[in-house]
Amino acid sequence: MKPISYFRPAALVGAFVLLLQCAVQAQSVAADYPNRPVRVVVPFTPGGAGDLVARTISNQLALRLKRPFIVDNRAGGGGVIGADAVVRSAPDGYTILFHSGAITIDPSFRKSLPYDVRRDLVPITMAVTGPFAVLTSTATPAKTLPELLALARARPGTLNFGSTGLGTSIHLGSELLKSTAKVDIVHVPFKGEVPALMALSSNEIQILVNTILSARPMIDSGKVRLLAVTGRNRSAVLPDAPTVAESGVPGYESGVWLGFFAPAGTPRDIVNKLYTEIRAVLQQPEVKAQLLEKGLEVADYPPEEFAKWIDQEITRWGAVIRAAGIEPQ
Repeated sequence: MKPISYFRPAALVGAFVLLLQCAVQAQSVAADYPNRPVRVVVPFTPGGAGDLVARTISNQLALRLKRPFIVDNRAGGGGVIGADAVVRSAPDGYTILFHSGAITIDPSFRKSLPYDVRRDLVPITMAVTGPFAVLTSTATPAKTLPELLALARARPGTLNFGSTGLGTSIHLGSELLKSTAKVDIVHVPFKGEVPALMALSSNEIQILVNTILSARPMIDSGKVRLLAVTGRNRSAVLPDAPTVAESGVPGYESGVWLGFFAPAGTPRDIVNKLYTEIRAVLQQPEVKAQLLEKGLEVADYPPEEFAKWIDQEITRWGAVIRAAGIEPQ
């Protein structure tokens, strides 16, 4: 005969008290956070757009929370070195990552990563986003994107498009445009935006999808021709430029984005507090103005929404990489 189990109120009360204590402790941790400097790992070299945005936000966070937010540039490996440093850090909110859309390309583009983006990092918020500019050489007869695409279709395999390197956001955004518009154009990779822009201005390449910040001086000087922007909506910086979708490629959208992550296991209350404080910084008019100068706008994705976006982007860019026949590196 099985022993009779008796209901034990004391055990139930004890379990409830333990849960209550854990909840109170978590709240107190978040209330006290941060009580020492926070390290913001930026996997880019100093001086670039991503680094400048990270410093703008970090400086304002330091003012709001009365603790230093120290930008730590860990460039190398296409962002992998910096991300790995954060993954290996204590999940206490004192080491966070500021990364770009490249983090959603890496799982499909790199043969091996020392971490799993979905498992080892907690999305805090997408902070800023912005479209790329679609540019052409002034030597081409095309004055609009439909004209350029018509030229590419009439001369398959003869027009070149540049990128800032194999597997970058700019490269894959261009590959997505190529496949969506159904044109046969040839990829020519360069080591960065400056050489790619110089190649465009000399007509070595005829098409370039590039960041607005880097392209703007050459657009304004007439050295390259602006055809469209790649976002869902027109850019506030280049309001006269139509979107790619408006220009006869429905459904196309790509761009640059930057966001914050924490190591897996970081207390949810700390993640939520960071999101709340970052959001408050990004709503400041002077910060919005600084971002707009760089061709960027506030994104404001809560942690859960940002996590869904990351998952969708990993899936989307994986499909683009496979369709383009790009071999993992």
